[in-house]
Amino acid sequence: MCFGRMFVFFLLLLLLRFTVLQLTLPIVQPEEQQVRFWEKRDWRRRLTSSRRSGVPLRAKTSKTLNSRSGYMRTRRRLHPGGHFVLVPQHRPRAGTPTNASAPMLRFAVVSDTHFWQSTTARSSFISASDARAVRDGLLVSESDSVLPLLLSQLAAFARSGGDFAIHAGDAVCGGASFKQPAAEFVRSLASYRQTERRYLGDWPVFHIPGNHDMHPVEGGTAAWRAAFCSPNATGSGPCKAQDGRVPPSYRALHAHGWRLLLLDATDGLSADVDGHGHIGRAQLEWLQAELDESAAAKEQVILVVHQLLAMPNPQPAWLDVREDFVDNRGEVLSLLSNYDHVRLSLHGHVHANSLTTAHGIPFVSTAAAAEFPMQWREVAIFACEIHLSTRSIDPPTAVVEKSRRRDTRAGRNEIKIGPAIANSIIISTCDWKNR
Repeated sequence: MCFGRMFVFFLLLLLLRFTVLQLTLPIVQPEEQQVRFWEKRDWRRRLTSSRRSGVPLRAKTSKTLNSRSGYMRTRRRLHPGGHFVLVPQHRPRAGTPTNASAPMLRFAVVSDTHFWQSTTARSSFISASDARAVRDGLLVSESDSVLPLLLSQLAAFARSGGDFAIHAGDAVCGGASFKQPAAEFVRSLASYRQTERRYLGDWPVFHIPGNHDMHPVEGGTAAWRAAFCSPNATGSGPCKAQDGRVPPSYRALHAHGWRLLLLDATDGLSADVDGHGHIGRAQLEWLQAELDESAAAKEQVILVVHQLLAMPNPQPAWLDVREDFVDNRGEVLSLLSNYDHVRLSLHGHVHANSLTTAHGIPFVSTAAAAEFPMQWREVAIFACEIHLSTRSIDPPTAVVEKSRRRDTRAGRNEIKIGPAIANSIIISTCDWKNR
């Protein structure tokens, strides 16, 4: 009898908790397009990732994102780790297009390879860098062995149906901080390009410059342009000299109703001073024209730029407001806020997997290829979703461990791995509001 009463009491408690939960859940307004990050459980992947990284499984949070305002509400979830996906909160109506089994477009995003051939100058730089009390985990000493591993993976990606790759900057070790001799900088650019062609042939790879692709002595990106900014039929605005003029290295790619806008954040900078980027006036006008044209053509847009555009709120302590961003990002974000068809912005530079939003646009950075955890990112576009997944280059364990141990900054390796939500993302792209 006592057991029966306890059972009834327990059921009443469950009913009361369910009722309170329903009353406290946010009311979804049908006129608002909202999307929700939620967890897709994959214990095998979570456990594998935990073993590889040495990072213990922790409880994560789920987030609801209003795609019009970019505002996020956070609710604690009980299940650790795993994938997080961003999906429409409303069910599609009858006749709404759904994702096919195969994506309409797949491409790779690579960043921060920091290639430098083995030379006496490189050895001197490494020795001086290793002697510092505060160090990052960048393995310039292994860059000439890591690059072939990365390119082998991209070759396999191409054979599996990948359409192209985008290198988001810092292919080599130019700019200010490496003090690379001018001749070695030019040779590194040429060697990188030759190695890339040896592994990938004519499979398209589109490069945009980072601050370390600027000439370490003369400044500017003329040497980088000569190596990487070559014409390709896939894109408009080919990077080659025409009528005695060198056209800008920013460009647009068109495929399957999508327009990818590759921005040049060295635009207007004569040299790399502290790592920051800049988008010049002519490029801003070009960007506005591309956004207008893509909107008129009913194309959806993805941006790619080396430095960051959007500052997370609150600002993480590890981000430098000057060195890690495009210095006139306010102008760029103000322009983007006028358009509702920009679906994603991709970045490198900070050597970490991260995710934030501004004006309803997800801004995603990808870890460096030459530093722990040594990754690139696959982007797959379906009819109504974008899937983003990190891919490990998988060099020898000793190399990964060397990079991990080299970084003396507290907590930085965990920051570089990033939260699960920044490693596996699905973004809803269909405009349910107008269907």
